[in-house]
Amino acid sequence: MADSALSSRNSHGRSILLIGGNHEDRTYFAERLKISSPDYTILEAASGQVGLNLYNSHPIDCVVIEIDLPDMPGFDVLVKLIPLAGKPEVPVIVLTRLTNPYLLDVAVLNGAQASLGKTSSSDDRLDIAVLKAMSMVQIDRKRQARNRDSGFPSPLD
Repeated sequence: MADSALSSRNSHGRSILLIGGNHEDRTYFAERLKISSPDYTILEAASGQVGLNLYNSHPIDCVVIEIDLPDMPGFDVLVKLIPLAGKPEVPVIVLTRLTNPYLLDVAVLNGAQASLGKTSSSDDRLDIAVLKAMSMVQIDRKRQARNRDSGFPSPLD
């Protein structure tokens, strides 16, 4: 599959969507994540639109996105995935080849749970960021559900 690839998934696996225009980078980081956490299902998208289509058609536990995409700015995809920065439905990690630290900060301000530079990120660092982001979103969901059940509004509501 040129634009996407789906690996086998076991019953306890987490589904990770990697969106990035560079095939070698996507393949490298997909392989690193599979080595770090073999139960991950990795879906790959070579463009922002293909990534959004996969996101809308598959259950996704975390998205890892490059800011520099061939068809649209990665920030456009980020905003579509997280329309309200404080209320992500799915955790998003920005993993980019761009070296401007301000872009990494802006990604977090726009809702990304973490932003990493490809040149400075180890295999473990990406896996830790993915695990932490999934945990934080799950904790936020539980907190919001508790607040709804108790009648107290969430600070983000």
